[in-house]
Amino acid sequence: MVETRSGTSTSPYTQEQQEKMAALVRENKERKDLLKQAKLKAIAEEQVTKMKKLEEEMKRVQQEEEERRKAAEEEAAAEEEKERKCMESREESSGTKKDEDAEMEKKISEWIANLSLGEDEEAEFYMPQDERDALA
Repeated sequence: MVETRSGTSTSPYTQEQQEKMAALVRENKERKDLLKQAKLKAIAEEQVTKMKKLEEEMKRVQQEEEERRKAAEEEAAAEEEKERKCMESREESSGTKKDEDAEMEKKISEWIANLSLGEDEEAEFYMPQDERDALA
């Protein structure tokens, strides 16, 4: 709209033409909004797809890791069993381990008893002769 010197305003377009232009502008704006929403929706769907792929990959990696851990445990158990069998075969071939253990325990008991006797005898040296004679 243009104002003239006389104060009246004139418009180069008719009222009908202005309404058509306003409708076109509104339609363009709506179309741009729809395109923007469609792009945002596509981006959101891509992100969901990527997240699903990442979750699947993580599950696969965890399963592989679990399988490796189980395999390592089984291998370690097999190795321990092999060592135990080897030790048992060595013990059987070199004599009975139980007899050796019993002999060792007997010797240790004797040493402890001798040490206890030694302490008693040593304590007697600190007692006067009269008390030693009385104890004997």
